[in-house]
Amino acid sequence: MKLLTRAIVMILLLCSTIARAEVLSFEDVTNDYELYVTVWEGSVELRPSNDNTVSVEYACDEDASAQAMTTASGLRVVSRESSVPELRRSDDKITFKAMEEAGRCRIAVSAPPSLGARVRIDDTGEIVVRDWQGTMTAWSAGGDVTLSSHLGAFSVTAMNGDANVEFIGDSLGADSAITASNGLAALSLPEQPAVTLRAQARWGAVMTDLEAQFSRETDDNSTWSVAELGGGGPVITLRNLNSDITITRVAGTN
Repeated sequence: MKLLTRAIVMILLLCSTIARAEVLSFEDVTNDYELYVTVWEGSVELRPSNDNTVSVEYACDEDASAQAMTTASGLRVVSRESSVPELRRSDDKITFKAMEEAGRCRIAVSAPPSLGARVRIDDTGEIVVRDWQGTMTAWSAGGDVTLSSHLGAFSVTAMNGDANVEFIGDSLGADSAITASNGLAALSLPEQPAVTLRAQARWGAVMTDLEAQFSRETDDNSTWSVAELGGGGPVITLRNLNSDITITRVAGTN
């Protein structure tokens, strides 16, 4: 009974430190805008909306030490403006920021999938992007980055985690890239999209289940595995600094 009581108390204490979810939004968002999401620590999920609305739902565990700080005059800090996440709109950008003082945040963003978007986590956390059509740049300093059912050009970087892209289009509108360090770099493709692949795995291997023929090329003392699919096209550069690269068929394709 004592153990059960202690467990209940711990759960209540943990729940009390988690902020309730807040929602920020803008309506009438056109393709003239680009979406920027910058988070210090936490997780970001980006998914398509059914209308021209950008909506951000977030909950942050504000760092209690930040509130406990005192100034040189002995005054106690009870809040900081930078601890409150914000969503702003300018002529051509919609920007969401959750700075370090906000603590660890769990963020769900819905937006028109045709927008160009840039998502960044500066400390630790995971980025997941689903069913996106516009150009996507996603970067995490410490966590996995995953793009699933993606149609647009992309630049994905996971500095301490896996970088995963499932591309389902027939062609790319621009060169794209996947970079990983201390994790797997993985690309899934339809059978024959019109793209050129360049892959380099330092301290690892490049592996594939595609029937494409890969050749070896040397560039500035670096060796790359190169293949043209569907006659070639925009280049997808895959680079892993410490582990393997996998290039596979999208599940369900032959």
